[in-house]
Amino acid sequence: MATDIKALQAVYEYLRTVDVRLVAAAVATLLLIVGVMWVVPTTPNSNSFTFDTSRRGINDARAIELAKPAPGALVDGSDVDFYRISPLQSPSRLDIRLTNGSTKLIPALRVFDASKKVVQETGAPLREPSASIETSFSATSNMTYYIEVFSQANTTGQYVLTVSTRQP
Repeated sequence: MATDIKALQAVYEYLRTVDVRLVAAAVATLLLIVGVMWVVPTTPNSNSFTFDTSRRGINDARAIELAKPAPGALVDGSDVDFYRISPLQSPSRLDIRLTNGSTKLIPALRVFDASKKVVQETGAPLREPSASIETSFSATSNMTYYIEVFSQANTTGQYVLTVSTRQP
């Protein structure tokens, strides 16, 4: 029994010499691991995470018909929607209207030509959430154009994009 007490005293003395910061770091690491594991979903599909890439890149742009409204939504601050306008037969003026369907969304858009060069960039004023955007530009015949819809200030919401054509 005396040896058991001496062994406990030795362990106690050893623990007294251990740096408290080392113990705190070990506990913090364990809490972080447990916290991450708590957040990771445990569903049948949890082993196969997929990233939704639809309309997130210019190469995956969704075709848009002229004069036909195209509804969309930006679900987080990094969300981006791309639309493709098929080549026109003759030079025209393209009118773009983004109707804001949210009280929070501060939308912006960029127009690219076929070589992915920015033709136009515009956005709603930052102090006006729920503002809509109207813009136009001269489109060259036989050229594909792309429209990128994104949000400013990490805002989200629904919108409707309409592209129409008129003679210059």
